[in-house]
Amino acid sequence: MEQPFLRATGIVKRFGKVLAVDHVAFEIHKGEVLTLLGPSGCGKTTTLRIIAGFERPEAGEVSVEDQSIVCAQKGIFLAPEKREMGMVFQSYAIWPHMNVFENVSY
Repeated sequence: MEQPFLRATGIVKRFGKVLAVDHVAFEIHKGEVLTLLGPSGCGKTTTLRIIAGFERPEAGEVSVEDQSIVCAQKGIFLAPEKREMGMVFQSYAIWPHMNVFENVSY
């Protein structure tokens, strides 16, 4: 079977005493779409921020095409600008003076 494009294994993230992400694991193959669903505060955005490189997990690993981009146990952390991936933040209005189309087009 083909290797996954992106693999997350055992991702854990805490903010103080709050466990935000609890051993999350998934794989995405080329051509697939993944949706993270859950109530507010369940760790969806934190998981995406870890993949994008905006947060560091306490445990776990994220790899792209079988190359680690973050691994807490091995001390690997590839800077966000070197990951060649983007992230659209929760608010559609990165620039509030523009409409949705203008924000996305930019």
